[in-house]
Amino acid sequence: MRTENQTILKESFDAQSLMKAEFSECVFENCSFKETDFRNASFSECVFKGCNLHLVKMDGCSYKDVIFEECKIVAGDFYKADLHLLLVQFKRCALIGCNFSSMKLKMTNFSESKIKDCIFTEAQLSGANFKETDLLGSIFHQTDLSNANFTNAINYSIDPKTNILRKAKFSVPEVVSLLSAFDIQIS
Repeated sequence: MRTENQTILKESFDAQSLMKAEFSECVFENCSFKETDFRNASFSECVFKGCNLHLVKMDGCSYKDVIFEECKIVAGDFYKADLHLLLVQFKRCALIGCNFSSMKLKMTNFSESKIKDCIFTEAQLSGANFKETDLLGSIFHQTDLSNANFTNAINYSIDPKTNILRKAKFSVPEVVSLLSAFDIQIS
């Protein structure tokens, strides 16, 4: 199935298979993708706006120049997607329990999002934008965050001893949380 230049409004794809489907220059607005099968599907220059994606199967899925805006994504295993064809942006999204382990996400935008309990272990996030993002419970371990922007971000827990933070941007007072890894007392 190949779909091009379509705007899809308020459609439910719950528990459906979009396996090997190809979407190019499509807009999905206020659609539901609960337990939808995206395995080996291809999304190129697409926009998901106000969509719910819960437990979507992403194995081998490619996302090229895809924007998720004001979407809720639960348990998205992005690390299972086709890592060679992955270029995504997240704007004002709620990402809950998503896994971005070992992914190359340089310059990726996560701005103004709520990123809860997500995993960024060994990810390459140099130049990523986390401006005004809530990162409660998210894990950064052996992650390249050089030149990343955490301006006005909150609730992050980043150990400077196990992550690369060269030239990353942080704001006061939240930047003080970086010192928690050193077991020191601040008064």
